[in-house]
Amino acid sequence: MEELRRIRSVSAVRGKPYTMRVAWQNGTKATVDMTGVVHRLSAFKPLRDPAAFRKARVIADGLGIGWDGGLDYSARSLRLLAEEQCTLSGADLVEFERRAGLTTREPAQIFDVAPRTASYRRSDCLPRCLLQHAAFLAQRPGGARRLLPSSRPPARQTPQRKGSRVNPRDPALSRQ
Repeated sequence: MEELRRIRSVSAVRGKPYTMRVAWQNGTKATVDMTGVVHRLSAFKPLRDPAAFRKARVIADGLGIGWDGGLDYSARSLRLLAEEQCTLSGADLVEFERRAGLTTREPAQIFDVAPRTASYRRSDCLPRCLLQHAAFLAQRPGGARRLLPSSRPPARQTPQRKGSRVNPRDPALSRQ
C-alpha cells in the first residue's frame, strides 16, 4: 500500500517561477517545478501570474496545497511530480540493487543494457530511463528479480586476434 505523505510546509522558490520547495511531515524535502501544471491545465490559468502562484499554502492538514479562489493540488500528485523530477545518483541504484537482492551484474540484464552502462552506479547522475525503470520495478509484485533472463543461455564469447574488429552483423556470431 502506498504511503500517504502529508505536507508540512510549502514555499515558492525565489527567481524560479512556478517552482515550489516542499517539506514533508516525514522530514524529507523536495523542489518541484509546476510549470507544466500551471500552463497545461486551464483550471490553473490564474496561477500564471507569479505573484498569485507564490501565495500557495498547506491545506487540509497537509493533504494538499491551495491558492486563493479555491484552486488546490493534492499532496499525492505533488509527491508524484517531485519523484518524476528528482535526479538520483549511483548510490540510489546501489540501494535499489540491495532492496531487490540483486548482484551488481544483474541490473544490466534486467535493463537490457551492457554491463558498462550499469556501471553508472558510481556516478552522481543516472540516465532517466534507468531511474524510471528501477522505480517501476520496485513497485511491482516479485520486484526486479522475476525479470532476470535465467532461461536465456549466456552470450558466447568469440576470441579476437590482436588488432581485429568484430562485425556485430556477422551471422557466425549469432549462431550458437
